[in-house]
Amino acid sequence: MNGRKANWAFLITIVCYIGMSCSLVLFFPELANSLFWSNLLCELVVILPVLIFIFVSGERPGAFLGFSKMKTGSALMTVLFSLLTMPALSLFNLISQLWVENEVAAMLESQQAGQMPFGLLYLSVGIIAPVFEEITCRGAYYRSYRKSGSAFKAMILSALLFALVHMNFNQAAYAFVMGILAVLLVEATGSIWSSILYHGVVNGSQILLMYEVLKTDPGIYSSQSEMITKDLLLYGIGAYLILTTVTLPLAWAVLVWISSHEGRDRVLSRIWKERKEKKDKMVTVPLVLALILCLGMITGAFILIYQYCFRYLG
Repeated sequence: MNGRKANWAFLITIVCYIGMSCSLVLFFPELANSLFWSNLLCELVVILPVLIFIFVSGERPGAFLGFSKMKTGSALMTVLFSLLTMPALSLFNLISQLWVENEVAAMLESQQAGQMPFGLLYLSVGIIAPVFEEITCRGAYYRSYRKSGSAFKAMILSALLFALVHMNFNQAAYAFVMGILAVLLVEATGSIWSSILYHGVVNGSQILLMYEVLKTDPGIYSSQSEMITKDLLLYGIGAYLILTTVTLPLAWAVLVWISSHEGRDRVLSRIWKERKEKKDKMVTVPLVLALILCLGMITGAFILIYQYCFRYLG
């Protein structure tokens, strides 16, 4: 599977995602209102096209996706890396909220996640989502683009697709950063297990925090959103910016240690040095069409939300 096939897979994914979303809203509203089942269907739509393309291409799924062993020490340090990069993700989350709302908090509140069994919620967001999305983005997309060009370009492009597949500006902002960090982990360890663990730690910790908050006060995000001003967001952004300047260099040091521990000392520096390497065309018509559809869906939803707020909320 190469970059051209990855682009076709992404276009099919977006078309299927749009079709499934419309079908759920129109014909299966009970599924659309179920956090677990709607999330599971979305994740299946994301992963199935790339799996089909991998099998059709004759690739060995385990080897192609990068399911190689990772040392125990690297796994433990990956957890530390995850914790150290969270301030950076929170920073971009807050920056996006200057224009859009916190989509995850709003979704969990609207679907009464605090009343769900925690195990079911964690399974959906903390396990299924990381496994399916990492196999798709850091496995199929990244490795396909890596065949067609430099690791640097493949990293940026796969991170962009990871951001857009969330279908909202809020999650896309920090998902793009997360996608880059996840690729660096995969390169440092040589295993996709590292990015699955990273994604799981990030999602799991956030879902635990939000679950406990919503369990205490199911309407807390709605009530607080009215009190959060632009100035307050700017103060938060400033605080997280300072914190990120401390934690991100430490995260890089951990990443370098992991790379050395796995016997891949120079792999991180090669990503930058070989960034201009080109083997095949990475951006093709199917990818452009998919990006237009993604941006159209995201922008359309954004406009509808603001029209609703202006009309009904003043």
